[in-house]
Amino acid sequence: MVKFISVRAPTKRRRILFIGALAGLCATAPAWSQAKLERATPPAPPAAPPPPAPSASELAAAPPNAARLPSGIATLRLRAGQGSTPARPQDIVFFRAIGRRPDGTIVQNGFDTPEPQKLLFTKLFPSWQEALSGMVAGEQRRFWFPAALTPKNTASGGQTPLVFDVELVRIGRMAEPPTAISKPDARAKKVGLGTSVLTTTPGSGGPKLTRADGALLEYTIWNPLGQALASSIADGRPTLFPLDRVMASFADCLTGMSLGEKRNCWIPAERNEGFPGAGKGALVFEVELVRIVDTAKLFQTPSEPKSAQ
Repeated sequence: MVKFISVRAPTKRRRILFIGALAGLCATAPAWSQAKLERATPPAPPAAPPPPAPSASELAAAPPNAARLPSGIATLRLRAGQGSTPARPQDIVFFRAIGRRPDGTIVQNGFDTPEPQKLLFTKLFPSWQEALSGMVAGEQRRFWFPAALTPKNTASGGQTPLVFDVELVRIGRMAEPPTAISKPDARAKKVGLGTSVLTTTPGSGGPKLTRADGALLEYTIWNPLGQALASSIADGRPTLFPLDRVMASFADCLTGMSLGEKRNCWIPAERNEGFPGAGKGALVFEVELVRIVDTAKLFQTPSEPKSAQ
């Protein structure tokens, strides 16, 4: 499955469409790009059963052998992970969690769906950042959240301690932001409507991307503070952008790229006409061109077969 994003700059409206076009793309893609698409589209993890439910005594209080975090959260490892490096602030975490009140009532269950929840690490609540900060991929932990760190009950206004069992399914490793983040790199060239472009990895040559093409991209966006805003890493697959439908400043960023090329692009705030997940203000992109797509052929309606006379 390829994610397809269309952003029409004149009206600043955003619409995101998902299309089942990967099979057609892979059928005609060069071997290297087909392999890249397959690597970028990991199989969906199967629905996983949660760890055995905590006992009544564990629901009432953390056991003596549980470790204590600075905030007062207690934690106990239920299963070791296969990874070796915890998530960094710029990474995306894919996780499942099931939460219970002291009486055993389930308040949230992320184990009942095949797809884990995914969030930028920095968009987690601070207490959850602390809880997940030491976990590695594949690890399961039990956490005892004190009442002061749990959401208020909308009806009573009170807070209740919660016990969460968490599995960190995997970590989406985001690229480091460019060294020049608050302003364009001095080596970058201005193109079009003020977009600054710097090629960091040359392409393989061959055809160049034009405004009539679609660009299948791996991409990450940061704001000028170096905070990640959106990325194809979050979807586990590259994203298709028709250049005739994206905002002009982003088309300026991509025009002329060749396969395999990587670029950093700086778009000033006044030229940000709306990009899904990015919000307002100046934007800094890292883009890699995976494939040039003939979108006219991809989306054309097949002609009706002629009936036999």
